[in-house]
Amino acid sequence: MPSINIEPRFYEQLEVSPDISNYEFLRRLCWRGVQEKGIDKFPNKSEYYERIKRELETFNELGFIEYVLLNWEVHNYCIEQSIPKGFGRGSCSGSLVLFLCGVTNVDPIKYDLFFERFVSKSRAKKIIGEDGKIYLDGSLLADVDSDIAYDRRQEVIKFIEQRHFGRTAKILTVGTLSSKLVIRECGKIVGNLPEEDVGLISDYIPKVFNIPMELKDALKESDKFKEAERKYPAVFKIAKKLEGLIKNTGVHASGIAISAESIQDTMPIQKTKDGDLVSGFEMNDVASLAVKFDILGLKTLTVVEDCCKQLGIKMTELNPEDEKNYWPFQNLTAPQGLFQVETDATFRICQKVKPRNLGHLSSVIAISRPGAMQFSDKYAKYVETGEFQSPHEYLDDVFKKTGGNCIFQEQILRALNKVGFELETCEIIRKIIGKKLVDKMPEWEKNLKDKIQEQKLDPKIADILWKIMSDSANYSFAEVHSIAYSMLTYATMYLKFNYPKQFFLSLLKMAKNEQDSLEEISKITPELALFNIRLLPPDLSKSQKDFSIEGGDIRYGLSSIKGVSEKSIDGLLEFRGQNFDNKYDVFVAAKNCGLNIAVVCALIQAGCLDSFGEDRPLMILEAQMFHQLNENEKNAIIEDGENHSYNLFEGLKDASSGKYINAKGKSVFTEKRIEKLRAEHAKFKQIFDQNQKHHKLCNWYFEKKLLGYSYSYSLREVFEEPKNSFTPILELQSLEDNDFVRTVGVVGEVKKAKSKKTNESYLRIDLSDDTGKTSCLFMDTQKGRKFSDYVDNGGIIPKEDDVVVIVGKKSKDIIFVDKISIMTERIALKLKDLK
Repeated sequence: MPSINIEPRFYEQLEVSPDISNYEFLRRLCWRGVQEKGIDKFPNKSEYYERIKRELETFNELGFIEYVLLNWEVHNYCIEQSIPKGFGRGSCSGSLVLFLCGVTNVDPIKYDLFFERFVSKSRAKKIIGEDGKIYLDGSLLADVDSDIAYDRRQEVIKFIEQRHFGRTAKILTVGTLSSKLVIRECGKIVGNLPEEDVGLISDYIPKVFNIPMELKDALKESDKFKEAERKYPAVFKIAKKLEGLIKNTGVHASGIAISAESIQDTMPIQKTKDGDLVSGFEMNDVASLAVKFDILGLKTLTVVEDCCKQLGIKMTELNPEDEKNYWPFQNLTAPQGLFQVETDATFRICQKVKPRNLGHLSSVIAISRPGAMQFSDKYAKYVETGEFQSPHEYLDDVFKKTGGNCIFQEQILRALNKVGFELETCEIIRKIIGKKLVDKMPEWEKNLKDKIQEQKLDPKIADILWKIMSDSANYSFAEVHSIAYSMLTYATMYLKFNYPKQFFLSLLKMAKNEQDSLEEISKITPELALFNIRLLPPDLSKSQKDFSIEGGDIRYGLSSIKGVSEKSIDGLLEFRGQNFDNKYDVFVAAKNCGLNIAVVCALIQAGCLDSFGEDRPLMILEAQMFHQLNENEKNAIIEDGENHSYNLFEGLKDASSGKYINAKGKSVFTEKRIEKLRAEHAKFKQIFDQNQKHHKLCNWYFEKKLLGYSYSYSLREVFEEPKNSFTPILELQSLEDNDFVRTVGVVGEVKKAKSKKTNESYLRIDLSDDTGKTSCLFMDTQKGRKFSDYVDNGGIIPKEDDVVVIVGKKSKDIIFVDKISIMTERIALKLKDLK
């Protein structure tokens, strides 16, 4: 265990001597927490005191005191430096001691959470070495994971590295060839099979709670997979040899190893390309040699903190117990930015359940997992009516809150505890069943029956409870984690629906940290209209470096325009502060401010320079040609600008006729230069000619590609004709099943596959417009071979970013396609786009 050197000021704050033990120091920290949180005034304060005593004694007995204090040190640094951190993550939120010393912000007694879910005395044992030091099995150490605001995570890591200088390293990760991946790779390389076929074969591998079976098990379970082995024996022969082998290595996203001694004396070390130290061992082996800290950067925390800062409030002041604030969940249509809920699966379940309090929200987060989703309808009915399916009346108080289903791991602990087992034993049983330790399960099944007989309870309870535990082992979720995360979900919901302008501003500012920032902006923008907020276009005179509030709306930030790099921002801010009388002033000032031609073109395409003419393709052509001129040529053109109304091409015509003469009486533009400029012009004019054909589409395309959304036109306005109107994707929700749909949108992911049941091909397309997104299925039906006929007749499969018109019928959240048309109009940003 790495040692902790507590700073003298903390002893002073607690008014204790620096000579006290670390155990006593932690005990004093807890007492301060009791006073600060007012627990000493609680009517049930004795329950808290008893729990604190039990936890401290357990930590001390196991040798975990220093580990708790190491975590306290990190979280206290966050508190002192005003670095936002989560309410809690994982099982550590079950510890009252961690709550009192500020590591978590979840009161485990208030929410009936178990300490034993965090620390197991039966597993973790300390060993006193010959040198008198305490040694621990790192793989059995209690695990505290920390969520830190994304933009300040590095500050925390730097603090840890400084406090434990020379004793830290990042942790190696190892990727292996899973059954599904190895079949796909061997199918392509060994069998020379096309992507579609290897995809179909790998889909035959059964999944257990969304995890593909190993090859040997899949061959026993799936007849179609076994048939594929007979058809492609060489593929399977190689795949079986390669399955489970290392495919690649990487660096753990959040893990940091801290050793008691020099890290280089403890384990093999290597360097990343950035020069950071990383362990030569992967995580499980590192845990045997050093303490592992997980410091995770959570973008939601940065969004919430930024929003709260605008409002002058603190995240911890928001009250998730206030049920009147749950009204947005009763008719939820705007999930973007809601922590956890913005994922499709959780969003759909949230719409179904309509959570009315923190407990409901916690259950939604837990149910939105493979396996547990099967209970969403039952739980939604329970929330609505209060009716539930009782497994046994003796267990009703344990399973009632989840509609009679076992959703949380803690429910297993409560049930076992109720029939007479100690909580420590309950956790042992839960883990044995959860890990499917077959050799130990019969013994504990008998112990359960014996315990119930000993307690003189109904023998049926043993069979019912054992079945519940066995069935739920693969999908039951930690309530201790779910409660903590639902608190953060509540914070995002409260801020979004009570202060939408500030919340969306924070969300848009965070978009630049996403892998595809414009894609993130495109997801956010459609929801703004639901809150009567407009995303105003970038404007040289009005836009700030980042997104900003302007009246009741939000103004686009200059730094988020694609093509405007961080390096060019200072020059851009200087550039926008100047006065321009004409386009030539713009072109000259841009260069003087260090803006290259790519940035200038991006500004034109985004509409930032529309005040000098709304014909963006023409202005881009002029900017590109002006950029080709040398200083003498530019000066001649500028000096004569007023005579040709600042039209560059009129000026170049004069240049080709020999109008411009320098002081020596020679032509500024030689014949050789004129020919070279004509050649350059011919290349750039190809782009101009292509884009000039489609004015509306050109503006839509430029804005979509550079800003993530279009403010000039919607796709419907670009393609709509008087006879043929389009249905916005957002309005699909209001249509009935089987209603006719005609819509236009941009293609996202495209997947061609075969039905497992019928073996017929089908096409799945993700489609979006300026109002939302949906999925489309183009397939054969009993009434006709729609997709097959389309392919047989030379129909082209759409690809990502294509604009398509879809005609079909709505069914739930999907459009079943009758007809698909790819719009052939094309816009070019660069010369290569013309290909």
